[in-house]
Amino acid sequence: LCLVSLALLAETRPPLGSCAAKRASGEGAAGRAWSGIEPECRTKLEANRTAAAMRCLEGHFLEAREPGRRAGDFFTTLRKLRHDAEMITWLEQEGKVKTEVKKLYRGIYHAARPKHMHQPDKVFEVNFPEQNDDRSLWQKAHNKAIYIDPVGKEVPKKTIRAKPVALQTFEESFASSGYAVIDKLLTDGTLKKLLQFLQASTFYFYPRKDRHLMALLEDGLASPLLAQLVDGLRLSLPALLGPLPLTGARAWKADNSPLNDGVVQAPELTNSSADAAVSVLLWTVPASALNGTAAHALELRRRRDGTDDEGSCAAAGAEGTSCAEASGETVAIVKYLPNRAVLWGPGLTAEWTGPDWQSGFLQRGVHLLLTFGWTRCP
Repeated sequence: LCLVSLALLAETRPPLGSCAAKRASGEGAAGRAWSGIEPECRTKLEANRTAAAMRCLEGHFLEAREPGRRAGDFFTTLRKLRHDAEMITWLEQEGKVKTEVKKLYRGIYHAARPKHMHQPDKVFEVNFPEQNDDRSLWQKAHNKAIYIDPVGKEVPKKTIRAKPVALQTFEESFASSGYAVIDKLLTDGTLKKLLQFLQASTFYFYPRKDRHLMALLEDGLASPLLAQLVDGLRLSLPALLGPLPLTGARAWKADNSPLNDGVVQAPELTNSSADAAVSVLLWTVPASALNGTAAHALELRRRRDGTDDEGSCAAAGAEGTSCAEASGETVAIVKYLPNRAVLWGPGLTAEWTGPDWQSGFLQRGVHLLLTFGWTRCP
């Protein structure tokens, strides 16, 4: 996809039917996330000026998260601390952060583990006895952009590998069934860059009850690389995504540490996609990282008529069932493959039903969800 075409697309406003600007944002997780985006950046997203919106979001992110810009965050969970210590150890080995940062995180994790190992998702405060060097270093490093992989600044000339004829077939399939599965979607170079960006960047600030850490579009994911990918998708699938603005992006990183106890983790795909006209789930981590079969990784199920997904999922959790079990009939079972995209519309819900992940920092599963447009417009 040439840069000229992307620039022309960036100036194209979506039709009024996309209703991004009119969307009542209080309904559902995605709506609340949309409301949390800076208004000036939302305006650019609504106008399909994706690259400009990403620059806007990136600027606000760095203003808030660059080390030393704002007060430190002393609250965490043991599960998040375990990930952060592992990540910073890997970054130190790669020469990306200083050794004293690694020593600090590893020391704090080992000190906190005996007290919090039986409640790894309970929030606690990291206390320092005095205003010393360790406290100052933690204040500058924790939940900060201490390393954002520079590959995120790259703008590949071509992002989509799949052929136009095949992509048209997928659009027709989506129109008839409400979903599509596209293999070998991205070019090899784009896939490699995206995986590196998602694995090596310190923007997973949010511990989730599903035992994942989450990154948000407005808090780290926004980048020229992601903008190019989004516009590449919209150009390649013009009938399906062309007129729809990007309304959200989330990445979940799984826990594959001993704290997980082998429990299968399912990212909150249903809640996060409930408001979207089209949801696009991208997988980048090699299938060899799975700790089990890839055959039954994702279920797409019919949305029950007259139900609110967020409410029904909350009720399902209270009853000890999954979101999938609270939804309707299964319409597709999807195998896990890297460089596979799963697209679904508002008539379906999605839930991870695959295994957990093998140990090792680069073996942690990552799910990237992009949402386009809105459904249930006022």
